[in-house]
Amino acid sequence: MLVDLHTHSTSSDGTYTPAKLVEAAAAAKIGVLALTDHDSVNGIVQAEAAAVNIKNAPRIIRGVELGTQAGEASVHILGYHIDISNERLLTKMHEMRHARELRLQKILKKIAALGYYVEVAECDPDNRAVGRPHVAKALVAKGYFATVQEAFDVLLKRGRPGYEPQPKLSPEEAVELLHQAGGLAVLAHPSELEDKPLVNCLMKNVKFDGIEVYHPSADINEQKYWLELAQNFDLLVSGGSDFHGVSGRFPEQLGIFEVLYTNVKNVIEYKQ
Repeated sequence: MLVDLHTHSTSSDGTYTPAKLVEAAAAAKIGVLALTDHDSVNGIVQAEAAAVNIKNAPRIIRGVELGTQAGEASVHILGYHIDISNERLLTKMHEMRHARELRLQKILKKIAALGYYVEVAECDPDNRAVGRPHVAKALVAKGYFATVQEAFDVLLKRGRPGYEPQPKLSPEEAVELLHQAGGLAVLAHPSELEDKPLVNCLMKNVKFDGIEVYHPSADINEQKYWLELAQNFDLLVSGGSDFHGVSGRFPEQLGIFEVLYTNVKNVIEYKQ
């Protein structure tokens, strides 16, 4: 059975509504789907409601992706099986989404000074976690760049002139929040960190439950490395496509990046 434990909807920076995401997962014969929006659980109830009415709908796992900072590194942490009504978690995520809105204005000001004039709607922070992908899509729509990736490479990624750091939690704070909400805390896409010593340090010093071994950023050799690390630290193994539904960003469709149930079943079955 195919599964996908890392996806995003319009409740953060994805392009599919939660309902459309579930529909697409069913069409791709994905049996288990985790919705892991950035600093938001607002799409989960919609996804669960849609699954009731969609034939062969996947089982929905309640998830989230929290952004944290460790030194200069941006460290993302996936939460699974969380209590989406946990007041402490909800309050902190609300604060983080508001910080995103403030960051958006700083980014728009920076790129306007460089001659790139776009507008990005500020949504109610209860409904969306706005981020750089929204700016990149606006730049593409205006004709400044051909693809979202090009906009990131030229303007928006760390070290480029339109980049603005985002206030974030520490990894320790995020993991504690997820545990307090009854969930698992899993280090997301370690290959994107491009810093194996940092990952090892995080595993030693932060109470992670698992690591995302299977992700588009990790080739076969890196997957093997993360699997060995998971065994060494007695970690659960997760995997997902990090699907956003953005043209030019792999994968553009659900099911293209394949994750097998048997490889991540301990995460899926955590609360069965």
